[in-house]
Amino acid sequence: MKEFAPYYFSIYMYVVMLLTVMKFCEMQTTRGYGILYHRDDYKPMIFFSLFFILLFGFRPISDIFGDTVMYNASYKVFQTYGVTEGDLPAEMNSDWLFYWGMFYCAQVIDINYFLAIVMYFYIVMMFTGCRKLDSRHGATLMLFCIGAFSFYTYSVNGIRNGVACSFVILALGSMCRGKRVWPIIFSLIAISCHKSTALPLVCMFFTYFVRNPKLMYLTWFGAIALSLAFGETLGNLFSLLNYDDRLAANMQRGEDVAAEWGIELENRFRWDFLLYSSMPIVLGAYTLFIRKVYNNTYLLLLGTYIYANSFWVLVIRGLFSNRFAYLSWFIYPIVLAYPLFNLPVFKKDHSKKTAYILLAHLGFTISMWILGRI
Repeated sequence: MKEFAPYYFSIYMYVVMLLTVMKFCEMQTTRGYGILYHRDDYKPMIFFSLFFILLFGFRPISDIFGDTVMYNASYKVFQTYGVTEGDLPAEMNSDWLFYWGMFYCAQVIDINYFLAIVMYFYIVMMFTGCRKLDSRHGATLMLFCIGAFSFYTYSVNGIRNGVACSFVILALGSMCRGKRVWPIIFSLIAISCHKSTALPLVCMFFTYFVRNPKLMYLTWFGAIALSLAFGETLGNLFSLLNYDDRLAANMQRGEDVAAEWGIELENRFRWDFLLYSSMPIVLGAYTLFIRKVYNNTYLLLLGTYIYANSFWVLVIRGLFSNRFAYLSWFIYPIVLAYPLFNLPVFKKDHSKKTAYILLAHLGFTISMWILGRI
């Protein structure tokens, strides 16, 4: 089966392109604010979810799929020797829920069944969260999610982080439904799978109690100013905090390899990444301050994204800072899509303009594919 591994991403992309074009054509025939009142047909997204779980759950064990090979090696250790102090992954104590689940699965099922279970939680928690955030347009929010350029990467490479962030989306959805206990439960599950999700969760709870749009934007622009002025110093400071042990180790490893090979690492402010991150923020500014339309769910989504992204901006110069970027980027598509399907953002041709935003969103992912960045 390994010979088919190079084709998996292409299959996924063509299916997503088909679903996006179908939705685009449907939205093009809708006038004015018609999409705000349209109710999604969930069947195509349910079929896609099942297809993705089976296709990528039972994928070949190949280095094309990034960390899959590493997880397979750990799985074999669990199957053969059980757990001993010397065999424990470094993250097992902090991210205990994921690894202990992995250990118990290793006693009874093959690695691909375990990966299918991981894909189930990655997809279904994300989809359920989208439905809770917007019951009428949950399938369309999910379409934005599967069309995001980070979706594929965290389904085959950073799978632990991907699953944890899906539970954060579910926590957001439960909080917006007015639940009090379930957001806490889902948050604890997320942190127990990958402790880095503490960042977006802190941002989520802070925004829930302090829904101040001006503070959001002051924080983001302030983070840019601080990063430009003291970027390298801030990066070193955060690395000392050991917020994520694996991230710190990766940063050190990258520096060691560069020193060994005499490579001068590029330590610069990533304006290209910042431009990409700014799209939901720019749309939010237009929606909040010019059109003056919003609801509590949108404020919670936008605030969580902006505060988490602001933290990444502070360490943007660091190696592997993309790991921090994903802690805001995982809700990027939802923050981008939600106001377009729930608020009268544009004065004219709202439905058609939203259709082109959906197309441009996928177009960015396709361009990253062509450039070999995915």
